[in-house]
Amino acid sequence: MPFHKNSDVSLFYTDSEGTGPPVLFLHGWACDSHDWSYQIPFLISLGYRVIAMDHRGHGRSTSPSPPSSPSSELNSSPPPPSSSGYSLSALASDAASLLTHLSTGPVILIAHSMGTVIASLLTISHPTLIRALILAHPIYSGVPPALPLMAARMRSLSSSSPAQIPVLAADFFSKLMYTPQTPSWLKTWQIRRVLGCEPEMLVGCVDGIVDIFDSVMGQTEACKAFMQKRTVPRLVVCTEAIPGAEAWERELGVREGVDEVWVLGGGTFAHMVEHERFNGILGEWLKKGGLPGGE
Repeated sequence: MPFHKNSDVSLFYTDSEGTGPPVLFLHGWACDSHDWSYQIPFLISLGYRVIAMDHRGHGRSTSPSPPSSPSSELNSSPPPPSSSGYSLSALASDAASLLTHLSTGPVILIAHSMGTVIASLLTISHPTLIRALILAHPIYSGVPPALPLMAARMRSLSSSSPAQIPVLAADFFSKLMYTPQTPSWLKTWQIRRVLGCEPEMLVGCVDGIVDIFDSVMGQTEACKAFMQKRTVPRLVVCTEAIPGAEAWERELGVREGVDEVWVLGGGTFAHMVEHERFNGILGEWLKKGGLPGGE
């Protein structure tokens, strides 16, 4: 069964198995591992062992148990969404638990959007599990001003209208995550997926992001010191959707012949919209590091 139990969550994952270098994919907020559908077969074709997981509360993975309420048995109404259990450190611990369970050894960690923060936390907290970092659309240089505003709005809806939380998240996707290059099918698929997400997860992960402003996310000295603890080789593919991301990545330090920073158009999901170019950059960087990279 492609599920791994970690504490009170059951994590869905797929594993191509084999003896090639192991890779783990981490997706973004309100997404799932299907977002790597262009990269999974590409790396399998090069001989990699490819593992892709759904974060807790996303895709086919289960949600953490809500905190018990002494009055819940007396109240027939469902409790309001709780953000408990969705810290980004908890999501990083899920990934570490899965890798330990699979006995992968150090992996090449490939992450997108919120996943880039989780990947950074995982790399620093469990350095022996990570061989290299590949970060698509990193968001830790800063976030749109709309995010903390949306977080506050979501919390206000938690008690009164939790069903409106996915609608708010879908509106956030529609307004900020797409460009004219984004295919209609991709927008339709993702918006429908967001509308089916659990309010608890949507609120919890946004709170998890906001909670680490100025310590992990942002351009403070504390954030810089934290991110510089990532010592493994890294490939960073920024997007034009976050203009300051490339400059911040270079400020963190780019080692010649080891690290690379690129910028793609295509919006938040450039690894899908411009998948051929993204895969080309990925393959070339892996090859430079002495790993299979294709022609």
